[in-house]
Amino acid sequence: MRTLANGGYSFRYKTSGDTSAVYFVSTTYGGVAYFTSPFRGPVVKGDDALLTVFDTTSHPVSIKVAGRHLIIGTPQAEGRRPVGEVYDLQNDSTVTLIARDSASPVWTAHIPASAVAFQLNSSGEVAPGAITRTGSQVSLFVPISPGLRQVAFTYELPPSAFPLSIPVERATGVFEILIQEPTARVRAPSLREMAPVSTEGRTFRRFLAQDLAENAVVQVDVPRIVGAERQRVYLGVAITMVAAMLMALLFAGRRGVRRPAIAFAPAPESRSQSLVRAIATLDAEFEEHRPTDEAAIAAYRDRRAALKSELAAVLAAERRSA
Repeated sequence: MRTLANGGYSFRYKTSGDTSAVYFVSTTYGGVAYFTSPFRGPVVKGDDALLTVFDTTSHPVSIKVAGRHLIIGTPQAEGRRPVGEVYDLQNDSTVTLIARDSASPVWTAHIPASAVAFQLNSSGEVAPGAITRTGSQVSLFVPISPGLRQVAFTYELPPSAFPLSIPVERATGVFEILIQEPTARVRAPSLREMAPVSTEGRTFRRFLAQDLAENAVVQVDVPRIVGAERQRVYLGVAITMVAAMLMALLFAGRRGVRRPAIAFAPAPESRSQSLVRAIATLDAEFEEHRPTDEAAIAAYRDRRAALKSELAAVLAAERRSA
């Protein structure tokens, strides 16, 4: 259907009767799909029915790493360890970043060259084919709209990959490491060990580092595997545990961020979501009116800086309580 001249819309719909069904409204603008939050009541209006769209650009846009989560399991067959990674990507601009062409990714990351069995996590927010691996580089081709979105993938590392050194390619707000091996050693600037987390009877040690600078290095060392008997004990368990932790991280992240152009989470808007939206709204209003008064410009900059500072603190707190 078409919206009204002021962007409003209204319609009725019939539920399917399936209690697990999720309903939402979507639209496409500039070739990018945008979604509302899931509908939770018989009448949905106001912010709960809001659809926000953005102009697109293929020019450089700074995509920050608000969070990076690394999950390392115990050895499986042939001694390989399953590894899961989740990136929280933050677009602070007022435009959706798109690829210049089919060969130019919007964002890249690197994994160890010895990694095998690379695959996109099926519970994440990126469609198959939108992320590729070439050698040690992982390339993302899906549009990145203002706000936060998650990218998740898994791979396996052979024993020879350890001790593992992980360069921090971009400044990272929160770097979280979950490792199942109880005697593993983890080192990084400003790293702290937190209370362990458990899933399905298995325990993961948890480490957090905040505000890691670009080119910092995270190091992970694990004990060597002793004998085939230990391999048989861990066979089949490690991948299951890493997958469970990866899904838990994705679910927790979906509760805490707003993603106008991607998959959504059935949870009330959090403080971080409202702050992201407030920053986007503030930027949009500034771009629309383009004030020339120095006092107005200074007020805009001060307000934006205050919102971003509060957002950083809120995101850190949400990660600690996840």
